[in-house]
Amino acid sequence: MMEAHRVLVVGAGGLGSPVLRALAKSGAAHITVIDDDLVDESNLHRQTLYGREDVGRSKIERAAANLRELAPELSVEPVDGRFVPSTALELLKGHSLVVEGADNLATKFLVADAAHLGAVPAVQAGAIRWGGWAFCALPDSACLRCLFEDIPRDRIETCAEAGVVGPVVGVLGGLEAAFAIRLLRGERPAGELWHYDALKGSLRKTFVRRRSDCPLCTGEIKDLRMERYTAACAA
Repeated sequence: MMEAHRVLVVGAGGLGSPVLRALAKSGAAHITVIDDDLVDESNLHRQTLYGREDVGRSKIERAAANLRELAPELSVEPVDGRFVPSTALELLKGHSLVVEGADNLATKFLVADAAHLGAVPAVQAGAIRWGGWAFCALPDSACLRCLFEDIPRDRIETCAEAGVVGPVVGVLGGLEAAFAIRLLRGERPAGELWHYDALKGSLRKTFVRRRSDCPLCTGEIKDLRMERYTAACAA
């Protein structure tokens, strides 16, 4: 089942690292991964796909090389750049699902909108300090806007400012990978939302229902306009 699918992963950092490793070792045939950053030594505690020898080098190039070492039979397409409105739908074409590992809310909402408009399942997550969430949206289920409504216009703390514990993104990235594998096996975890709190040692599952006034699910959002995604916020 896994061999017939192509997966797009947006972000190759703290969340993307465990997702990419798990998909590569689980028999995925093709992964397209997009990122525009360099490997930074300060991030190695949570970006487990990289080592000290990768510091200062293109994250996307090192991700592709390291994934090929893990799974030589894997087809990897590295895209050095950002997931942006002008190319998002084209990038999604031909993929069975998208897994989002971005570090900002603007990109998270862009992935959610593009996936819905492109009729592609989306697996998304966010982490900060000692906890976070992981969510699965299908084209006919609740979406990220049903959960969070919109990008906050007031400034919020970024992950870099507030910090995040390495194992927390490992757990949440693992939950994303599990969602992805379930989808590739034909399951429909539509609207499943997992909350993780490392301090309390709790993992809780709930379900998100479609909001009757959701602008994405009701068809109000019909395209990807840049102004919708300009807030510099992070999850």
